[in-house]
Amino acid sequence: MYNSTDKIPKKLDAENAKSLDIQKRNYLDDEALYRFEFNEDQMAVEKLREGISKFAADAVTLKGILREKIEKS
Repeated sequence: MYNSTDKIPKKLDAENAKSLDIQKRNYLDDEALYRFEFNEDQMAVEKLREGISKFAADAVTLKGILREKIEKS
């Protein structure tokens, strides 16, 4: 794929999405509903967990790099 020159068909279009009849959700005044619906979405929960875990691991790596640089100077 890296060297491919094939055309990539456009699948998503913001203008077309605007015309879809999708109910907008607003959780500003209902945190309990947000948390309930978020927890019902297994992929959202897993991706958030994965993101937090990777962020924490990167923070540990960065701390090690910084410690090493400080000790060398």
